[in-house]
Amino acid sequence: MKYFWQQNEEMNPILIKTEVIREWSNEFRLIQPEAVRGMVLSMRSAGQLQPIILLKNDDGYHIIDGIKRYRAAMELGPGELQSLVFEVDLVMAKAMILHYNRHSSSLSLYEQGLIVHSLIHDHGLSQKEVGRVLRQSHSRVCRRLSLVKKLLPEVQDALRMGELTVSHGRELVKLPRGNRKQALEVVIREGLTSRECAIMVDRLLKARGSEEVSYIYSHIQEVIRQATRGDRLYDSRLSDHGNRLLKAREYHCGRHRVMRILRENERRRSTGMNPPEPRRVYPSKPVYSRRQYIEVVEDKSQRTLFECLVYAFMYFDGVAREIKSDNQILAGF
Repeated sequence: MKYFWQQNEEMNPILIKTEVIREWSNEFRLIQPEAVRGMVLSMRSAGQLQPIILLKNDDGYHIIDGIKRYRAAMELGPGELQSLVFEVDLVMAKAMILHYNRHSSSLSLYEQGLIVHSLIHDHGLSQKEVGRVLRQSHSRVCRRLSLVKKLLPEVQDALRMGELTVSHGRELVKLPRGNRKQALEVVIREGLTSRECAIMVDRLLKARGSEEVSYIYSHIQEVIRQATRGDRLYDSRLSDHGNRLLKAREYHCGRHRVMRILRENERRRSTGMNPPEPRRVYPSKPVYSRRQYIEVVEDKSQRTLFECLVYAFMYFDGVAREIKSDNQILAGF
């Protein structure tokens, strides 16, 4: 069964002047200046590729989906935007925000939680009714609602202003409610990444007494350095930013090494030279990240596999609870 707006998605867009469009869904979206700048460059070079989605009511036209395209258009100058216009109530309009962002990562868990929270508190829906409207399970609705309820107002303000990411917020909610405000101040003051924030939270939860907590807050950079010294790709002579660059360099060097071997093997085959020496690639990638660890090995023995796993765990700073392995024969070249 489809909603009626899904059945009408192939209707022809119409041109709407940017002056009459309002950013109604701002309260559910986080500020993303970098994404808007990227959209400006895209629209300047290729124009508008997809229509924006608008809600029409007595107050005019309001954006359901396409905030970045609208803001980019405003920076490029007043004009018209291709638009799909729907006349629905506010409950359906909020469901449409999730619907049009379901296949992309542009809507964070926190933003989804804001929509769920609004449907419950502004429209009086139960969690089960919200699940039916959004076509989502009850547990999924509860998780997103719980994230919004646990975040302090100060943390939510920092998220809206772009001072924190949702990953920071998920780490901060692990702390007792009375400790979150001070932890938030440290994160913003020191400019901690989400991983560094996770290290701080872990140390605070393990702290024995207020003196140790005070030391962590006042010497957070030293605490983070001590926690990362066991990293195979950590150099004490470099700053924290320098060590992040070192990891990125090792990652890219691994990929270039694999491509170089592939090109050499292809050259040997095309010129009729001796068969290339058999090598294998061991790739490792966590499901929650775009990072990838690559190791080029000479065999597929159990010892080599275990060594590659150890190196991968050291690279990703942790041990996986579950490992899913593909057919290793396919990794040879």
